[in-house]
Amino acid sequence: MLNNFSCMGRFTHTPELKTTVNNNEVVKFSLAVGRSKTTADGEKITDFIDCVAWNRTAEFICKHFKKGEPIIVDGRLETRQYEDKQGNKRKAFEVIVKEVNFCAFKKNDEQDVDLIDTSDEDLPF
Repeated sequence: MLNNFSCMGRFTHTPELKTTVNNNEVVKFSLAVGRSKTTADGEKITDFIDCVAWNRTAEFICKHFKKGEPIIVDGRLETRQYEDKQGNKRKAFEVIVKEVNFCAFKKNDEQDVDLIDTSDEDLPF
């Protein structure tokens, strides 16, 4: 079976490293990933992808990235079942991060200018 997930997005918040009871380091974060199509009103469509990284990958992410910065993530998609506080059954989708890469945009690249010049006030989060 094949379960690969890759995306490029921007951090919705600055990642914070946590340690589990078993002394494993983990970071959970969300990426804002734009779609190539827009709404009927011309608004950009953005998906928010939940991600989890462990140990050295988690350390690397927390050391080198902060809110609003772009990143390329490779991993696998997993689902998990849980009950919310009201007792309703829910399903969560998360990317378990295997590898990350820096990405940068050139200001003279017309199609990516909006990704470079976005300030914190312009972000949808």
